[in-house]
Amino acid sequence: MGRQPCCDKVGLKKGPWTAEEDEKLARFILQNGQCCWRAVPKLAGLLRCGKSCRLRWTNYLRPDLKRGLLSEAEEKLIIDLHSQLGNRWSKIASQLPGRTDNEIKNIWNTHIKKKLRKMGIDPQTHKPIAADSFSDREFCTDEVPMMEPHEIVIPCCPSATWSSSSSSSSSDSTVKVEEFQLSSMEWGEQMLFWDADDFGGGWEFDGGKLQPNFELL
Repeated sequence: MGRQPCCDKVGLKKGPWTAEEDEKLARFILQNGQCCWRAVPKLAGLLRCGKSCRLRWTNYLRPDLKRGLLSEAEEKLIIDLHSQLGNRWSKIASQLPGRTDNEIKNIWNTHIKKKLRKMGIDPQTHKPIAADSFSDREFCTDEVPMMEPHEIVIPCCPSATWSSSSSSSSSDSTVKVEEFQLSSMEWGEQMLFWDADDFGGGWEFDGGKLQPNFELL
């Protein structure tokens, strides 16, 4: 069986309380004291349910309520109690006279929880939040080899056949390479990096063909 409702809600008023309703409820409680909340609405002349009357009195109308922001001492006490009791707001409120469980819960979720995170403390476990080691790690560029523009790549491969045709004239003796063909060239398993200054020689004609003639110094 479920919990029995506090009252028959048919015909009862809902929504914000008016000043007149607050006055009726406060006058009745101050004159008669707190009694069975189910009977309070009828005795006080209110069209409200008993639960609504109880929450209105407890959270807004009782004279011992504290108004305004929490003090630093109250915040510290709430943090200490939360580390022991968790989200048991009624238990925490019982240790802070004049503060309600609903008020403490709202302040925790909107203010104290964010404050703890900024301090590097987990608001649930109350332990330091582990720093992200990856974000703090510096990347060393010295580990990445950089290739300078003057460096060239020489593959370990069989000799290649180069062919060209040249033309000359009486006014221009410069050799023009009109056809440059690399045939049957296979790349080896290893690539060697040398500086251009490590080589001597150059290009030369052999049998009417332009052939490379480089030597490693």
